[in-house]
Amino acid sequence: MHTASMITDDGIQSFQGATQEFLVVADIASGGYGAVHKVRGSKGGVFALKLEKRSPNRDHYKLQMEVRVLQAAAKAKPEERQHLPTLIDHSEPHSSSSSMFIVMTLLGKSLGDIKRAYRKRIFSPNTAYYCAIQSIDAIKELHDLGFLHRDIKPANFVIGMAGTKNADMVFVVDYGIARKILDAKGSMLTPRRKIKFKGTVRFAPVTMHKMEELGHKDDCESWIYMVVDMVNENRLPWHMVTDVDEVERMKRKAIAEPKRLFPKTEEREFMEIVKYLNGLHYVDKIDYKWIREMVRRVAKRRNCSLLGQFDWQINP
Repeated sequence: MHTASMITDDGIQSFQGATQEFLVVADIASGGYGAVHKVRGSKGGVFALKLEKRSPNRDHYKLQMEVRVLQAAAKAKPEERQHLPTLIDHSEPHSSSSSMFIVMTLLGKSLGDIKRAYRKRIFSPNTAYYCAIQSIDAIKELHDLGFLHRDIKPANFVIGMAGTKNADMVFVVDYGIARKILDAKGSMLTPRRKIKFKGTVRFAPVTMHKMEELGHKDDCESWIYMVVDMVNENRLPWHMVTDVDEVERMKRKAIAEPKRLFPKTEEREFMEIVKYLNGLHYVDKIDYKWIREMVRRVAKRRNCSLLGQFDWQINP
């Protein structure tokens, strides 16, 4: 089996894409699935390269879905994909190499990593509400392309690179377990009777716990849990719970009594969002504009401008 990369005479790892060659200049992350590298293109520019190992026992790879999502985004108008990275290049899907890769816009830290650096592990109200609006806009863009993310959480939203025009833009990333939910005509696909649990237990919607097909409302339910994780220093009620069934029970209770998630009166609009989402079904579309307006009301009440300075600017 060939490898997806080569070592240059200078000892630098390189990857040959369809349009250009990419030289590794730094390692960003690594895991059992593969790695993420900072690379420089032979035509100029610095990008992120995600690598996934091939296995003879697998016929589906997460990077294949990432490519599908970003190829769909590339066909959309620029204003319809502001919160999605740009696809630069990728390996051939049916290549005989031992790994496959995708090259995309190099972005900054995740909201999860930024938040973890603070003592209370939450954002200031202004930053939290700004990120809430940016992230629901990102989810809308993904949904409009016909995809569900299915793993909405702070770790899967990142800010732009410092020093760039998009430094304070929030991007949604990691579409490895995303699912195409709209057909060519824009209609919802018929839901499957049963699905496997995917995603992250802490942020997964109740529908995933029930192992039923997820709809647009379910990404938004996960978004609600993410917002709680960003604004409430007491975190999610099930933050330290490891039993999956108990987490589901606590989520059901929180949805029935949204005050468990948003105890502050000045954040009452978030409780309205929880009630709204709880009344939706698989086929229902989301009123994202109304959700944004609810977040803006909370921000205004708490004297938040939704403009800089953001936490990552104050404590980079």
